[in-house]
Amino acid sequence: YPAEQYSSCPAQLMGLSYDWTALTNKINAMQPNGNTNQAIGLQMGWQTLTAAPFTVPPMDPNYKYNQVIILLTDGLNTQDRWYTSQSSIDTRQQKTCDNIKAAGITLYTVQVNTGGDPTSTLLQNCASDSSKFFLLTSSTEIVATFNQIGTALSRLRLAM
Repeated sequence: YPAEQYSSCPAQLMGLSYDWTALTNKINAMQPNGNTNQAIGLQMGWQTLTAAPFTVPPMDPNYKYNQVIILLTDGLNTQDRWYTSQSSIDTRQQKTCDNIKAAGITLYTVQVNTGGDPTSTLLQNCASDSSKFFLLTSSTEIVATFNQIGTALSRLRLAM
């Protein structure tokens, strides 16, 4: 499908990278501007792990990888290129969530709710399990939440 770069969302995508400076610069360039489209970010995140137009790093067949997507949003779905109805947008996004989880990718969802929106049922259902959904009421909680997710991802499990 063709990419559509909206003027209200000028930051372009970046593929997977270890270039932390470029990643930080990309994140810092993002500014909230109007409506929220979680689904396109989720879809592009999935594609960075699996398909063109991104370069997917080769995987060693002798190593067990954990593929993870963290979807962070500051709002409920209010726009995509097909619908303006939140329920229609959410229904379409739920299909993407289901397919990501069926592909064995772990999905974390983080709702930063500083405006009094209801807790997103979609984001709760989208997460791989209830422990992977986070509801934050202050932007200051983001760093602690990402530290918690990072700690969970770095735990080693040994089996004998």
